[in-house]
Amino acid sequence: MNSRIFYASLATYFQLSLLRMRRAVACILWVAFSLPAVAQPPIPSEDRAASIPFKITTQYNISYSEDSDPMQVADMYTPVSANDQDHGEWPCVIMIHGGAWIAGDKLNDSGHARKLAAAGYVVMVINYRLAPKNKHPSQIDDCVQALRWLADHADPWNIDIDRVGVYGYSAGGHLALLLATNPKEDLPRIKACVAGGAPCDFSLIPSESRVLSAFLGGSRDELPDVYLEASPIEHISKDDPPIFVFHGEGDQLVPIKYAHRLQQKLIDSNVPHEFLSIPKKSHIMAFVDRDAMDQSIAFFNQYLHEEKAAVGTADAGSSGSPTARP
Repeated sequence: MNSRIFYASLATYFQLSLLRMRRAVACILWVAFSLPAVAQPPIPSEDRAASIPFKITTQYNISYSEDSDPMQVADMYTPVSANDQDHGEWPCVIMIHGGAWIAGDKLNDSGHARKLAAAGYVVMVINYRLAPKNKHPSQIDDCVQALRWLADHADPWNIDIDRVGVYGYSAGGHLALLLATNPKEDLPRIKACVAGGAPCDFSLIPSESRVLSAFLGGSRDELPDVYLEASPIEHISKDDPPIFVFHGEGDQLVPIKYAHRLQQKLIDSNVPHEFLSIPKKSHIMAFVDRDAMDQSIAFFNQYLHEEKAAVGTADAGSSGSPTARP
């Protein structure tokens, strides 16, 4: 695809209205997560009890900031133990919606959040301040504030604050990576990160292009330091938590070369990671891909389950190997 055409189409995508995006994603999520799966193999009897999902409760529009901005709210999806038995503390995942930093809503991730909560996680799905009214770093500042709120409210939500992960797709994947690779001394560290369809290296944007000006305030020529600081790939280091990267091979909005560059940086930095390339899937279809979500949950299970947490920390020197689904 001609670069001018590509970036023109990318700009058009960035300008989608919130209502149009919400309707489109809601329809796809209904199809992806509500219809029964076809030709599923039977679950062995010895594994059947472990596979039964938790029931969940949901609370909406909880403010996570003292600023009382209407965008700084979250929905909490909480698993419920059978017969109200005491389960102990739950691991937690902060979930960040996409929408090119200028649109989107936490409700777009409701299907993903329910599936993750049913697997035994408290899921905090956040809204955040949007561009162009609020430019970078407002979005990542809100993600940090959400993590701070979570740490301050871990007890009433029965959350193990030492087992917190982050999940994001598209712009949400970009923010998830920034949150995971920029730990704050006074906050708990992210222990596992899932980033799908994420624009992670803004050096790939033509230097004169203003396609990200609504988010970053100008072109890369005008604001080179801002583009560098806002690129998650620039923050990758050996001290980062395990990261699962997934991307659609047919993605023309955020080409898969972004994911390949991130994968190589993770390898070079010796960060434990997994990589899933989804054949033929576009940007939106990779978001609702069932296998990608299942593998995301399996990844969190590996690093956020209590018995695995210490192992994940101890193995931080190993690197994952790329995988591709046929």
